[in-house]
Amino acid sequence: MPELPEAETIARQLAGELTNKRLGRVVVSRRDVLCGEHTDLERVLPGRRVLRVRRRAKRVVIDLDGMLRWIVRLGMSGRLLVQSAEAPVEKHTHVRVAIAGTELELRFVDPRRFGGIACVTRGGTADRREWDRVGIEPLEATVGEFRRVLARRRQIKALLMDQSAIAGLGNIYCDESLHAARIHPLTRADRLNPESVKRLRSAIKATLRRAIRFNGSTLMDYRDADGKEGSFQRHHKVYQREGKPCRACGTTIRRIQAAGRSTFFCPKCQTKRR
Repeated sequence: MPELPEAETIARQLAGELTNKRLGRVVVSRRDVLCGEHTDLERVLPGRRVLRVRRRAKRVVIDLDGMLRWIVRLGMSGRLLVQSAEAPVEKHTHVRVAIAGTELELRFVDPRRFGGIACVTRGGTADRREWDRVGIEPLEATVGEFRRVLARRRQIKALLMDQSAIAGLGNIYCDESLHAARIHPLTRADRLNPESVKRLRSAIKATLRRAIRFNGSTLMDYRDADGKEGSFQRHHKVYQREGKPCRACGTTIRRIQAAGRSTFFCPKCQTKRR
């Protein structure tokens, strides 16, 4: 599932391709991937100029003139690809948007259909509702904000996975960050001392920034806007490395269940304190 680094990679690539360009003809093959105030994309998108492309949480956000905002949730297998309009249309391509003045188009592909596209009025009720349920941005959060979020009686892995608490983290980067911070995934968040909180915040930022440099992790479906795989999976320290030696100490990596998900950790680097 694309997480913050993958969404950030796509947003940066699309910013270079789309900013100040106008959108052209829209083809929608499946309407059940559309939501928000404006689902008639064939009518509202053509002629709109792209003002800005960015990421928020795990979403790619495209701001258009006319106070429109296009929010793309990648879900489990969603992809946003910039391809030639003449290129064969891949199976499960649900939306195609021409980039005016070019021979390119933006394509939304989602085999499992857990993702979707919302077109809303910027600053409107639907737009505010979209962001009210999303937590702090881990790359921007201050120590104080991070400490307040962690002051809860929940397992740290479960809390980090909660998008209403901290936005953008998923299974991969939670496990990698907890290992870097030397924190056991079942540790209760409100029992972390100030030093551990600072260490975890720094580990999360460092892990995410490094993953972005490698264009994210490709384990199954993820591809960037150019259709290329990420390469950060080659640098994972614990995630999906059960039975392999820890790259820090050599201890065998273990897998347990935490927050309802398979969780990978090093028993020596991440000792669970009583």
